[in-house]
Amino acid sequence: MQDTEQTLQPLVSVILCNYNYGKYIGQAIESVLGQTYQNFELIVIDDASTDNSAEVITSYRDKLQFIGLERNSGQGAVFNIGLRQSKGEIICFLDSDDYFHIQKLQKTVHAFRVHPEWVQVSHAWTSVDSENRITGSGTKSFVQGDVRRMLLKWGRYPCAITSGLSYRRFALEKISPIPDRSVIVAGQPYNNGADCYMVATVPFYGQVGYINEALMFYRVHGKNRRAYTDDYSYPVQGCRAIGEIINAEAEKHGFGERFDLENDGDYLSLQALQLNQPYPLWKMIVLTLQEAIDCNVQPRDALERLLRRGICAASPRNGKDVIRLGLRRYLRSRLAARQYDAIDGTPSSHS
Repeated sequence: MQDTEQTLQPLVSVILCNYNYGKYIGQAIESVLGQTYQNFELIVIDDASTDNSAEVITSYRDKLQFIGLERNSGQGAVFNIGLRQSKGEIICFLDSDDYFHIQKLQKTVHAFRVHPEWVQVSHAWTSVDSENRITGSGTKSFVQGDVRRMLLKWGRYPCAITSGLSYRRFALEKISPIPDRSVIVAGQPYNNGADCYMVATVPFYGQVGYINEALMFYRVHGKNRRAYTDDYSYPVQGCRAIGEIINAEAEKHGFGERFDLENDGDYLSLQALQLNQPYPLWKMIVLTLQEAIDCNVQPRDALERLLRRGICAASPRNGKDVIRLGLRRYLRSRLAARQYDAIDGTPSSHS
């Protein structure tokens, strides 16, 4: 009887990571506590915040496990601490500026139960601003099954971002510990996201799947939009690190193929920004369209990726604005500038 209950209602561990998001973390915690599925444990790890985060978290101390770090350690180290502390068969991650849909855990547990072959589950999300106003929706492109060939060809496959990812515990144990800043990858300390590492390695231990519903609210605001605006060597190095990680897993599992960064459109477009040198636009178009076909990328997502990469490749100066503003805001600003120039009767200086 107990085994049946554990199978139907497994314990879910929600690992909530926070750094200086005292403004938002209360809503993130409430979104977990209010789930329709209640067999969960909530582990909140504060990565040495300097704001009022600890005060907010401790106000819920009877409803969660709180771990406060004295030194800022980064996402990889925080995830490792959360995994060691957790006991759940299913692991969900939540960034403290995001929050869950009320049925997130219920539908995630159901997906894993119906698909025992899945080791990772993604789902869509709704984008909101700092005041919880809906601003858009996340990707509609997902795949299920064995995605190792996609990883080895393109270095990626359609999946969710951190707060939309869930895993079977055994799969994360296979790839643990997650690299942190003390680990050298591609010649430098690993400073990429822990989610990037997980989605690149877990598929070597089972199939991935998805839920075609928006079960998370992803907050877009000033702090999390600045990630790539100052130093393009950081994301370029991140692409190199993930490429090395993919190839290490491929070698471990006996694959003859190796991932080539020259097939990574994101890497090539970001490198164009870093070097301030254009990349052939026709090559970027062909590469992106081939990837979209092979990876079942939906037309809207493929078009956005093509525009973003294409602008970065053809005009690094404009590409930096795309990364800083986001594609849609960039396009709106360009359109507004052209309309103003047309009304004013002066030639556009924005081309």
